[in-house]
Amino acid sequence: MDLAAPLVKVRRSAAALSAITTLSVAALVWAIVVTRPAPEPAMSITSPGILYTTPLARFVTNGSAIIAVGVTLFLLLLGAAGRREYETVSQRARVIGIAAGIAWVTATTTTWWLQAAAISQSGSKMPFAGMASYAVEVTSGTALALTVLAAVAYTLAMLTRTPSSWPLVCFGLGLVGLVAVPVTGHASQGNARWLTTPAITLHMCAVSLWVGGLALVTVLVAGNRSALSLVLPRFSTVAGGAIATVAVTGVLLAGPRLTKDVTPHLSVLLHALFETPAGWLVLGKLAGLTLLAATGGFIRQILLPAVRRKETVALATLATVELTVMAVTIAIATVLARPL
Repeated sequence: MDLAAPLVKVRRSAAALSAITTLSVAALVWAIVVTRPAPEPAMSITSPGILYTTPLARFVTNGSAIIAVGVTLFLLLLGAAGRREYETVSQRARVIGIAAGIAWVTATTTTWWLQAAAISQSGSKMPFAGMASYAVEVTSGTALALTVLAAVAYTLAMLTRTPSSWPLVCFGLGLVGLVAVPVTGHASQGNARWLTTPAITLHMCAVSLWVGGLALVTVLVAGNRSALSLVLPRFSTVAGGAIATVAVTGVLLAGPRLTKDVTPHLSVLLHALFETPAGWLVLGKLAGLTLLAATGGFIRQILLPAVRRKETVALATLATVELTVMAVTIAIATVLARPL
């Protein structure tokens, strides 16, 4: 049996994963360094290790949640008939979902402890029991506790596959856990919560569907022309709506985030964009979105017709580029979501 081809495929996948991880972590570190917020009074005794490790834990939390939602979207796009026809693919998706759920629970619990330690008088020596007080007394702590519960429920639902509508149940749990923390982050800052809260909710849901869905389609069926011809056209419709939602909600969130004003004067907004660290992060997100829209359009207009004809296409290569840009953009957004 010739093992050369599978080994080459594994090596390429490992190289792609390494590149995505390295570039996204580098972007995260860069965003942390250029913003360097002054600690709030309650955080005056917090060690730099806690302050700068927290965004990394949040990034892993966000990434795990997005993959978890992507798994459920992929299973829903397959449909009941598709899950039966491509049972091996469905099982692989489920395994990824379970792994993502476990990572999600772990990363969120770590974030919970780090944030509790950041405002605790005992700092890094804070006992885990202090997490309960943080969850009860601080809104962001309550959101993290809700996220942990949703992630645990998601993982258990993935493991048990009950009831018969388990992909839809997992989908709902994933979205609940995904948006709980962002709506208490920069969406809760300022006086325009009536705008920022629904906007960040839609923004995060759209990002998870777009990024998570593309990741699962690429990993699981990029080389399976039959399954790809079933899933990609359905995903393309979802992705089109998602990118439009991300763009619109991103514009709605930029003004309140940078200026604390729903309708800032143009000169004030431009100054905030080009002269402040938060503005640089927004511009980075905008550049990423522009590139993603271009690659998404190429997939939809050029590759999709060939996929429908079950022809071989270079989806994996183009999707890897798109996923890399997505990961870098999410890393920047993770830092942008914290108080600056």
